[in-house]
Amino acid sequence: MRNQKGFTLIELIIVIVVLGILAVTAAPQFFNFSGDARTSTVKGLKGNIQGAYQTVYAKAAVQGKLAGTAAAPADVEGIDTVYGYPAATADGIAKAASLGSNNEDWVFAIGDASTNTTTDVFYIGPAGFSDLNDSSTAEDIYATSCYVSYANATDANTPPTVTAVTTGCTN
Repeated sequence: MRNQKGFTLIELIIVIVVLGILAVTAAPQFFNFSGDARTSTVKGLKGNIQGAYQTVYAKAAVQGKLAGTAAAPADVEGIDTVYGYPAATADGIAKAASLGSNNEDWVFAIGDASTNTTTDVFYIGPAGFSDLNDSSTAEDIYATSCYVSYANATDANTPPTVTAVTTGCTN
């Protein structure tokens, strides 16, 4: 009798097939590419909005249009402004940041979400994420925990508040 050392070809093929099945089913659990991409996109949107409001403020200052209020916004090149900054509306910050129409890439709504008492907060979330669409409310966007909020400037010396919330983007 000969002593056999090693594995047969069939045993090796079975092991490779089992490892392949495990890799296909387990690997996606370790890599969340779509959630990471969504988080980066929302953070990038925050930077876009900050750049947009600074640009509009500079134009408003040059044109001497720093007196607009939420009740009566001033017009700076077709953009509604509050104290020189874009208003928290579709005709304000959404137009200044070139967000397109609602539900194109982003879903946006102005409103009173559960942590805010003012209606001067504009919520922007990724379109299609968590069933967001053009009829979504500020509360719907807030509930995703994957959004950027933009609050109007409170006076001439205080810029708008921009906050990115990304805790729910990986879901």
